[in-house]
Amino acid sequence: MTDSAGAKRQARYSNHAIHLMRTAQMSTLKLSQMADQKASILLGATFLVFSLSVSRALTGQMPVSLMILASFSFASSLCAVMAVLPKVGRPDGKIANRNLIFFGHYTWMDEEEWTEELLERLETDRTVFETMAHDMYQNGQVLAGKKYRFLALAYKVFMTGLFVTLAVFAFEMATS
Repeated sequence: MTDSAGAKRQARYSNHAIHLMRTAQMSTLKLSQMADQKASILLGATFLVFSLSVSRALTGQMPVSLMILASFSFASSLCAVMAVLPKVGRPDGKIANRNLIFFGHYTWMDEEEWTEELLERLETDRTVFETMAHDMYQNGQVLAGKKYRFLALAYKVFMTGLFVTLAVFAFEMATS
């Protein structure tokens, strides 16, 4: 094999390469779990604020500051839900983007087709590492492009709501 494909198939990797790949995958998984936990914490806080606001509104005693806090809490909770909301549906169909080790992709494949493609990916170290790298890259895209973006927005909306509420509450106290 003198062609470039043959050279790729015979590439040698450090004995520690698999440890690097596994560590990177575990780090990405941990970051995803942390984002989910942070979104869950924020959801709990915003739903508590929103529930208390609704109960106050039912009694007819709803100051403007509490309406503002409830509104920002609701908006923040929507962003937090978007951060953890899974994408469901058929993958885009492009074979190059198909992730053979992500259930959201391979469950749409015929079992024999998936098994055959996966076994082909296991034939060389290079294709194993390519498969792992592809999975890490796609997970990172979801983390950066969705989870962390919506999570940051959720916290910013909530913090903004707290500051606006404080300012309006101070104004209400000063004018009453």
